[in-house]
Order: sequence, then C-alpha cells, then structure tokens
Amino acid sequence: MTTSCCPENSWGAPLHVNHGTKSLVGTSGKLCKIGPNEDLEIYVVSRPQGGGGGTPQKALCVLTDVYGLQSRLFAICDKLATELDLTIVALDTFRGETKDKHLDDLKEWLGCHPFERCCSATSEDDKLAIYPVKEDIESCFEFLLNTYNINSCNVGAIGFCWGVWAMAKACEMKLFSVGVGFHPSIKIESMVFDGDQEAIVRKAAEHAPLLFCVAGNDLDNLKPSQDGSLARIIASSEHKDISSEGHKGAPRCVEFPEMLHGWVSRGDTSIEKVKEDAEAALNLSVDFLRHWMQ
Repeated sequence: MTTSCCPENSWGAPLHVNHGTKSLVGTSGKLCKIGPNEDLEIYVVSRPQGGGGGTPQKALCVLTDVYGLQSRLFAICDKLATELDLTIVALDTFRGETKDKHLDDLKEWLGCHPFERCCSATSEDDKLAIYPVKEDIESCFEFLLNTYNINSCNVGAIGFCWGVWAMAKACEMKLFSVGVGFHPSIKIESMVFDGDQEAIVRKAAEHAPLLFCVAGNDLDNLKPSQDGSLARIIASSEHKDISSEGHKGAPRCVEFPEMLHGWVSRGDTSIEKVKEDAEAALNLSVDFLRHWMQ
C-alpha cells in the first residue's frame, strides 16, 4: 500500500491558489482563529435560517484535505451555506501547513494529527507538537454555540480526502448527526495509526447516515461495483428516515469512475467533465444533507 494518503495519479495541490494569502475575494465568509490557544484558523460563512417557532439552528463542520484552507474550498462552503441555509465552519487542523511541505515525512506529519491525544505523552513539548482532531472539533462546537447559539447535536460534517477519515472517527464517537465524504482516504486509519478501516466505518455508519463520493482511483473497498467492504457497510446501515424522499437520503457510496481522487476540491474545472462531476457530487451532498438535517 502506498504511504501517501492519496492514490497515485490523484489531483495535486489546488490550481491557481496561493496558500499564503487564502484570498477571500468574491467569497461570502470570513477567516478567524479560535480554540484555547487561538491558533485554529477557520473559514466561517453563515446564512439566516427561517422557520421560527423555536426551529433549531443547524451547521456543518468541514474537515479539509491535506491542503487545508484554500479559495476553492471557500467557494464550496459558500455554495453549501446558500443552498442549505445554514452556518458552515471549515477547520484548518493542519495550522497552515500542507502535504507539499511534508513529502518526505508524510506519515509522521499525519501522525501529529491523531483523533485523540495519546495519554502516554511524556513531556509538555510532546503535547504541544500534537494537534488532536477531536479537540479542534470541540473548539468548533464551542464557537458555534457561543457565536450562533447552535448546539452540537445540530451539526453535521463534510470531509475531503484526509477529512473523511477524521469525519468517520468523529461519527464513530457520535459527534456528528450526518456525514458526507468526497474522495475518502479512510486508509489513514490503517496506514498511519495501525487501526481497522472496517471497524471505524462500521461504527460511524451505525451512529450517522453517510454518503461517500468515490473517485475511479480510490480504493476498491469503497466501490459498490467491486463489492467493496466499506461500501457494503455503509449501504447496509439503518437509520430512521425523516423524509418521504428516501432515495436521496439513502446511506451509500456513489462512484465517479472517470474522476481522479481530489476532483471535487482540487480538480481542474476548466475540463468540462471534471466540472460536471464536481457539481454532481456537490448536488448529491446537498440532497443528502437536506434530507437528514431538516
């Protein structure tokens, strides 16, 4: 198995994006820093939510790929916020660093971002070098409650690549009510942390309805056409349906066989088929999230 989080021949860094600037030109949201040390940068965009009568406010937490916050991701957040009428917070769990800075020590770098802090850390320096994803999600929950009065029980999640692994771990612990993943890198669990991919997906699918959009070069265990074990686990999960349009909310993996891993957040959308399938995947996510977050 490759030691990269992404399959071979995947899309690389987002096109025409300067990570140093994270341009907000043309976006609807803002950047700010949260957390106990105010070092967790987030992109947040909020839309007024109607309904009245005490209808609870809702939000999505976005867990990025290994390229962190970037302009393409901001545009995706804006689209989802507009179409779903909710608040979206995208987390830079990597603190400004990207995969491109860690080509020689990728596994070790990803290992500095476990889901939970290891209780065996022996020094304060060791602890400061680790950024547990769960703690960042908890900071997001605190921000949503204090800023928008949104309770964590009304928060769903979207993940890209590495972020799908992080989302699955969070759903395993019942932190999110629903999850959508684009070009998943669930193999982070086994590649970096010597864990069991099937075990975390089984628990995640038990606790939250999941939709995964899968590229042609993603692992076969995610593909219904290959009778993939993870695809079977997700499709067989049972959740109480809250809508009459059951097909849109069915937990499942959807294949995009002509796409390369990363096409939604990093693909060259000047190529018509890439643009078409990126929009199709996002539209599937809107239908699925609307179904489960009414």
